[in-house]
Amino acid sequence: LGLILAGWALIFLLSYKVKTTEVMEAKMWDPYEILGIDNGEKEETITRAYRKLSLKWHPDKVGKDLKEKAGEMMAEINRAHKTLTNAEARENYEKYGNPDGMQTQSMGIALPKLLVEAHTSPFVLALYGLVFGFIMPFYVGRWWYNSTRYQKDHILNPTMSTFFKNIREHISQRNLIELLTAASEFAEDDLKYRPADEAALKALVEKIRRVSQIYANDMFSAPKKFTGKDVWKANILLHAHFFRVKIDDGELADQQQQVVMTALTLVHRGLLQISTTHNWYTCSTLLMNISQMLVQGVYCYDAPLIQLPGITWENQPKIFKEKNLYSNHQLMRMTAGEQRKALSLLNDKQFDEAIQVAKTIPRLEIARVLLTVVGDKAITPASIVTLIVKVRIANAPNKIVPRGKGVAVADIEDISDEDTAAIENFVADFGKREKETKQTPPEAYCPYFAGRKDSQWWLSFANYQSGKLVVPPVRISDLVSERVVVLQFQAPPQKETYRFHLSIKSDSYIGNDVMQEVQMTVVDRSTLPSEPAIVDDISEPEEDSIAAQMAQLRGQQAGARRGDDESSDED
Repeated sequence: LGLILAGWALIFLLSYKVKTTEVMEAKMWDPYEILGIDNGEKEETITRAYRKLSLKWHPDKVGKDLKEKAGEMMAEINRAHKTLTNAEARENYEKYGNPDGMQTQSMGIALPKLLVEAHTSPFVLALYGLVFGFIMPFYVGRWWYNSTRYQKDHILNPTMSTFFKNIREHISQRNLIELLTAASEFAEDDLKYRPADEAALKALVEKIRRVSQIYANDMFSAPKKFTGKDVWKANILLHAHFFRVKIDDGELADQQQQVVMTALTLVHRGLLQISTTHNWYTCSTLLMNISQMLVQGVYCYDAPLIQLPGITWENQPKIFKEKNLYSNHQLMRMTAGEQRKALSLLNDKQFDEAIQVAKTIPRLEIARVLLTVVGDKAITPASIVTLIVKVRIANAPNKIVPRGKGVAVADIEDISDEDTAAIENFVADFGKREKETKQTPPEAYCPYFAGRKDSQWWLSFANYQSGKLVVPPVRISDLVSERVVVLQFQAPPQKETYRFHLSIKSDSYIGNDVMQEVQMTVVDRSTLPSEPAIVDDISEPEEDSIAAQMAQLRGQQAGARRGDDESSDED
């Protein structure tokens, strides 16, 4: 850090010197100016001026103190007189600016005397050796070492190796969290376990176990497979976040925020990428659940109501037991009086805040799902199937969505399944409309998450029988009021009716996910209508046209050849 600050200080100093240093412009040699006459004067005037200046600056006519200057002036006066009276010298001056003709020019860099003086050369060489032999190689090497440690998603290579080796298709959510805490990022200097943290971590473990046993029916314990101290520390800090256990140690609380943000990155860019590459639907769904837990600071299978301000681990079970209130959507379907009665454990201020936040939590709906082969009325084996899904936020503040620039665009909800032409036009125009209607999503309400988080969604489409993803999940990052997603995949090769799970999960809220079962029937190609016959409606050329004359000529030549062949056969 000190070297970086010193480097910036040097840059500012050099910039100041460059700005304040006066630039001396090179002055052109001018014989007319030396003789004190105007350009183009006659030779008599030039000679008169020369004689006058010679009398003034002759070394014998001046005092001793001006003899040196007088000698320099006489040399310039003689050169100027010769230049203007000698035809060749004058021509050279007018062409090249020099009476001796064209001159070669050289440019160089002005260096401080300190760098070129003999007595300072050892120090200068030592400085060069220090900068180019030690400092620069050190920083270049460190940059190269750090760049090779990370993958393109800025995840450590050992972390991705650990994830690849240990993730499985059928893995529990608890084991996924343990695998997440085994990342090498949590063993870095700013997050790794230190003996000084032991006392604070032990006290934190006792609090987490107490809360988990009472409210989650799940006793918190150390990981069984990954037993390192760094893993244990990251696990403690994550579960303290999930159970909203307050950390009294300020430094440990700061580390917890960093652990949570790092864990969210590792889920999105690491574990989820591996799972979706294998088309694991169940594993990918569990990782999306962990994303929600990290953003909201909740444990798995918590009541969605706990996301509201004022709702805690202590009062949420009472609200559920006494009022049978579990989710935000239940709360928003009640009247104002019923809401106040259901949340009677909150004071007026807490109640107003809870209702205000509940209104902003998005309520997602699937407006339309369509499976089609563009241009055909049926889905045949191995054909390219297009999945069109329209989703909307039912409680969005703004229901008006632009669908084009000055043109009317069809809504997929208004197009019937049999209207193949309209579907084809919709799909063809979709890419252009999608670029025109990009919007900024609202910010998610997440008071337990350290950073800003936009509300985004994952759309997954999985085969019910195999439990595999048909296509990788699509990240919907610009859902404000409504959005259309278009995907394509290849139909199975067998004729059968297939069942799929279409699920849309929030990456920020729990209890907002929607799921719909979709059926697709693959039929034989013979059920498709036959293609219309192509009519060759080419008219005969007119008799007086060039085409008709060429055709007649070709016919005569063919007849002549046939006559020759017949005569040769008779012979």
